[in-house]
Amino acid sequence: MAEIKNKQDSQRTRLETIIPLETPLELQLAVASACNFRCTYCPCSNSDLLKKNKVKKGIMNFELYKKIIDDLDEFPQKIKTLRLVKEGEPLLNKRFADMVRYAKKKQPLVKVDTTTNATMLTPEFSDDIIDSGLDKIFISLQGINTETYKRLSGVDVDFGKLIEKVIYFCKNRKKCKVYIKVPDIGVNESEKELFFKLFDNYADEMFVEHIIPTWPDFDISDIKKDDGVGYYGGPVDPNYIKVCPLIFYNLNIDFDGAVAPCPLDWAHKTVLGNVKEQSLYEAWNGQEFNELRRQHLRGERALHPLCGKCVTLQYCNVDNIDPFADELLHRFIHLP
Repeated sequence: MAEIKNKQDSQRTRLETIIPLETPLELQLAVASACNFRCTYCPCSNSDLLKKNKVKKGIMNFELYKKIIDDLDEFPQKIKTLRLVKEGEPLLNKRFADMVRYAKKKQPLVKVDTTTNATMLTPEFSDDIIDSGLDKIFISLQGINTETYKRLSGVDVDFGKLIEKVIYFCKNRKKCKVYIKVPDIGVNESEKELFFKLFDNYADEMFVEHIIPTWPDFDISDIKKDDGVGYYGGPVDPNYIKVCPLIFYNLNIDFDGAVAPCPLDWAHKTVLGNVKEQSLYEAWNGQEFNELRRQHLRGERALHPLCGKCVTLQYCNVDNIDPFADELLHRFIHLP
């Protein structure tokens, strides 16, 4: 029987006690930045917006992927999580299962997960992904009927067939944990009940995702009015948060090797190098990344062209390190 959760991790290590980190805790890879959906509340598949901002989309080359995974050996510690998704639909990469398999071979203790809309999950592909050793999969639904899918995702989806794909994966998943979510704008109260009943005997955890204005420079007010509720169900923090904790433990790589300080940089405005020309270790511990961290710790986040426009921290910050900013800045003074 599935647990009903809000996705918040209650067993987090206090970030201010362990940074600076010479090794990131999480590595997030856009193994496919393209998407087969056109979700109204996501800029990553809005073709007009992407064209206007000259954003390229594509599939990560397997040789580049192997170079990234091999680079992990340079870090003094092991990363905790390898997240094979950043933006887009990761299962558009036909070598997705091979990617998981390679990572588990090279880094057997690392937990590998992904998030998918599940439309690509044929029985054969599901079997391959399960056999590859994937540890966790987040299945992101848009609603519980075909009409809602059309309204939110902009494409025609046979919901009955999609359910069959999801249940097949769940029944055959072996040790892979399955988390299934649906956005609150995709279900009414009675549909929430039906959602939980649909997958109760198949998933490990389920939750209704509270949609918030996550993306910088992307307005969702015409899709959902701000209700003052944060991502995890609590009130929005009324205070301005000076320091983004994500840049201290999370490393992101786009499909083309570009190093991104934030998974929410949908317009790719902030690039801190490219792993085709440098190692992961050099990117993570380099001057550009550390200067961004120092800028936040100095209380100058508002001056940054991307971070200064981000309101996500007010809605879902679980690591408030603002009270320790001065102490942490002192730790970064002598770093590159």
